[in-house]
Amino acid sequence: MRWFLSAHKATRCFLISQQSHLHVASDLGSLHSMQMHSPSCFSAHQYTTSSYRSINGNKHEHTNTKKVDLEIISRETIKPAFPTPPHLRTFNLSIIDQVMFDCYIPLVLFLPNNNKATITHVVTKRSRHLKETLSRILTRFYPVAGEVKDDLHIECIDKGVYFVVARLNQTLEDFLGRPDEQKVRGLIPHNFGTLQSSKGNYLAGVQLNIFNCGGIGLCTSLAHKIFDGHTYFMFMKAWAAAVRGSPESFSPTFVASNLFPNNPSLKYSLPSKLMATESLSTKRFVFDSTALALLKAQPVSCTSSSVSRGPTRMEATTALIWKAAAKAASTIRPFSPQSPHALLSMVNLRGRASPPLPEECVGNIIYGAVGICFPESQPELATLMGEIRKSIAKINSEYIESLRGEKGQEVVNGTLKMLKDMTDGMHQGDCLIATSLLNSGIYEIDFGWGKPIWFYEMNAGYRLLALTDTIKGGGVEATVTLSSREMEIFERDPAVLSYATCNPSPLHH
Repeated sequence: MRWFLSAHKATRCFLISQQSHLHVASDLGSLHSMQMHSPSCFSAHQYTTSSYRSINGNKHEHTNTKKVDLEIISRETIKPAFPTPPHLRTFNLSIIDQVMFDCYIPLVLFLPNNNKATITHVVTKRSRHLKETLSRILTRFYPVAGEVKDDLHIECIDKGVYFVVARLNQTLEDFLGRPDEQKVRGLIPHNFGTLQSSKGNYLAGVQLNIFNCGGIGLCTSLAHKIFDGHTYFMFMKAWAAAVRGSPESFSPTFVASNLFPNNPSLKYSLPSKLMATESLSTKRFVFDSTALALLKAQPVSCTSSSVSRGPTRMEATTALIWKAAAKAASTIRPFSPQSPHALLSMVNLRGRASPPLPEECVGNIIYGAVGICFPESQPELATLMGEIRKSIAKINSEYIESLRGEKGQEVVNGTLKMLKDMTDGMHQGDCLIATSLLNSGIYEIDFGWGKPIWFYEMNAGYRLLALTDTIKGGGVEATVTLSSREMEIFERDPAVLSYATCNPSPLHH
């Protein structure tokens, strides 16, 4: 295997040389929350970004970074077009929503100006149309305009969505020439940082970042208390359809709390060790179709003959990254032969249930599949791919059925206890959370002036592997967040770099 990796690395060294290490900081300064019943403009004010810090004051990246200039054009609250009926004012969260970390997930779509609209048109008419259509779809997605009361309820008081319009003094092409986590963080609306609590705040913040060319960086920072990846895509597709004026073909359903009712007496919660209290670093690693073909040509070590197929894109890339992340962790702190490194893979339950749950179901309809490896044994990729497959296969229709109703509360409580017992004997960094947004169709979202040329999910405050599609070619973009010390080792791992390119421009893939 070593000679194979060496030969493959040689053929791809020209790609590896394209690694960029541009670090641009990301705090928008001290903007104050402003609520308004109708759109209005504020006098323009200049802000520059500075070092990003989480809500508890921990640095998440380097401080000696270049600044990005933003001009804030307006800040306002977008409320639903019609008030929420009184009988819908209290929205019950599911038990999965209940135990989910209270944090925001920033995601951004970069949209070109294909119809060559003027900047004036984008700032005035296009931004106004986005606000008007957002107001309309909030009537259907009414909990998104509410306020988190506690871990069990959202009060649907039509608080609205915080909406910022900002100008950047550069073109979209220039911005995407050398992007990284720090640079893109400058596009997040203020007070919607990843570790900011959603309680008492808006559930969603939007920042419409307008470039000199008329291109847009549409950043949404969403409360994880009600948004999983599928809910985000559904929300954005509905918004895009409204902007285009297309007939509304679907509406969200809110049955999660009936299927998975919450429990105010739940004994356990997600272990705090899964959240980071140390400096984090995030890098992107892009696997093209050629590299994926080589990676997927390897076998999967699996005991079940019924699933003896080759690895999927998710299994292959996740196993490679998990192996390198575990290796980096064991390099900077002692691991015994019995010391585990865990992978917590988030699994979408909708299509795995029998019968399938509604695709339009809003909320965290996900569950964690736990895989374990032992870094000191230097596990092979085939073993790790098998472990990933085996752990996810356990989240089958029978298991999902066991989660439903009041009986499911005991199953959830048991899972939380198992996670607590597992992490109690581990260092904080010995668990990587993985999520796959592959095959989501995100690049098919069309607001009417050009489909996205890049989609990016930012680090949400914990060690994370997030997989997304590349815009073409069937590639995979892996966003990896580790401690800064681990990342220094991980980003130089020869096995990773023999397949992936670190921090390439999205314009190249």
